[in-house]
Amino acid sequence: MISGHSRQRGLSLVELMITISLGLLLMAALTAVFSNTLGVNSRSLQQSQLNEEANALMALMTGDLRRAGYRADAELLITDPAAAITAFDNSITITNYSGEPANSCISFSYDENKNGLHDGAAENFGYRLQGALVQRRQSSASCTSNGWQSLTSTDMVRVTGLTFTLTERMLDLVNEQVIDVNLQLALADDPTLTRELSTQVVIRNAF
Repeated sequence: MISGHSRQRGLSLVELMITISLGLLLMAALTAVFSNTLGVNSRSLQQSQLNEEANALMALMTGDLRRAGYRADAELLITDPAAAITAFDNSITITNYSGEPANSCISFSYDENKNGLHDGAAENFGYRLQGALVQRRQSSASCTSNGWQSLTSTDMVRVTGLTFTLTERMLDLVNEQVIDVNLQLALADDPTLTRELSTQVVIRNAF
């Protein structure tokens, strides 16, 4: 019997180099896809955070604005007008801080503690644009003075626009004031990420 030995043949140097090159190309492609996915996810997260900031800020302002002119003794305006206080009447004023766009500050009053009296500075409110920040009125500070509290931080977002527009209308013999609010923000670290919100607030407390 003649026995033969089978010869096992391995990869040649050229084949090995081709295999390694293909493996490296595959790894590079997977790395690129992974990096792109991370980038997309990060941008989506940043946009979501910007949206949340804008929505929370708009909700705070509009919730406050709806109370403008409110007083606990409103029924006296009908039953005993001479006894009704007038300090909350037509308290809405729209102007701007020096150097900021027109109509970017609003001030107003309402009876926060519901005692039927205007308790001075504690019941004066307002919002304004100042230095890419949204600020809330403190005490009796006017739109053109200092002493306002910042509600946003330029480390996170920059407020690129804030506008208040006031109109009045009569509806079923009731005077309504309507305030249109427009808010624009951009992410501090990436100004290409922006958010704009617009809403309308109907105020039925004005007399």
